[in-house]
Parts: sequence; structure tokens; C-alpha cells
Amino acid sequence: MGYFPFFMEIADKKGVIVGGGKVAARKVEKLLPFGPNLMVIAPQIDECIRNQERQQREAGEVLLLLKERAFCMEDLEDADFVIAATDDEALNGRISEYCKEAHIPVNVVDDKEKCSFYFPALVREGSMTIGISTDGKSPVAASWMRKEISQMLPWGLDKTIDLMGQIRPLITESDVPETVRKEIMEKMFLYCMEREGKVTFSELKEIVRQQFMRS
Repeated sequence: MGYFPFFMEIADKKGVIVGGGKVAARKVEKLLPFGPNLMVIAPQIDECIRNQERQQREAGEVLLLLKERAFCMEDLEDADFVIAATDDEALNGRISEYCKEAHIPVNVVDDKEKCSFYFPALVREGSMTIGISTDGKSPVAASWMRKEISQMLPWGLDKTIDLMGQIRPLITESDVPETVRKEIMEKMFLYCMEREGKVTFSELKEIVRQQFMRS
């Protein structure tokens, strides 16, 4: 039947990653831009993860905490989501069982049956995030699709989305009919895209004002 692609706010949420190898490093890399508080636990932690933690500290951020020791189930208390990325299948299974009983979302790397959520292949362009999933059947297909979509994105999309975010309140809070608001938003979006996002907010405000006068 497939998994529904919910988009959830994970900023400031506690995420626990059990495992410290290359796979765990890829999960950390995907998650950090979304602002969760991550704790990585493993007897040995890969240098890739250490580098990410070092970069966080140098940037004055504290989003990544490393615990270089053996994992214990108490580490999962108060977690908002968990990733089991160890090479110990039995341990991954115990983590999955604990999380499901505690109603904690859990992802077990390379074991679809033990997951309650999947990691999509991600395409990010500024504020736009596109998640691609194949119901866990073919990560290769999802990765291929990610590359295809990345190459299709037009220039200036990220700048256009930021501009639309700035101008949207002026339009949605107006007293014109909803159909008119939707039409103006579409016009503003296409106007910005035609100019690859090279439009000032003041210019956009003036165009919106003219559109209201015509409505």
C-alpha cells in the first residue's frame, strides 16, 4: 500500500542514532540541516561524524552530541525518533521492538520490516524539500529519481520561493476573494520564475498593489 509522505517539524527534537559508521554519518548529514538535536552512540565513531560535530562547534551550534561508548536501552528515553545503524542485527531488532512498544518512530537501516518510517531520497533547493520513496523496495530507483529531479529544477527557484514567502502575507491577509488571491499568487510566482528570482521585494509589492487595484 505504501507509506504516506508526512512532512514533520524536527527542529529541536531529540534524535538518537545508534551506530557510528559510514551509514550513521549519512543519516547525520541528511538530518542536521533540519535542526534536530542528535545524539550518536557507538563504541567507535567514524571520523566523518567527528568532522560534522567539529563543524557544528566551530559554527557555534550544538546540534550533535557524540557518545563513544556501548549503547544501552536507557539512551532511548525521551527520544522523538531513533535510527538503528549498527551491524548487529540482533541489537537493531531489540531497538526496533523497544521503540515500537514505546511509540517512538524508528528506522532500522537496511531492514524494512523493522522500520516504522523510511528515509526518503531528498532533493533540497532552498526552502523546497522533495522526498522520494519506493516503499523501501528500491533505494537505487529513489536515488536515480533524485538525480533526475535535481537536474530538472529551474534556475532561481530558491530565490523565487523566498520571495513568495515574503509577499504571501500581503496577499492572503487582503479582503479580496480567495479566487483572486490565488490568481495573484500564481502571477507573482510566474513573474519571479521568468526572471530567475532576480526581483526585489519592493518591486513585487508594487505589482501586487496594482493587481489589487484591478480586482
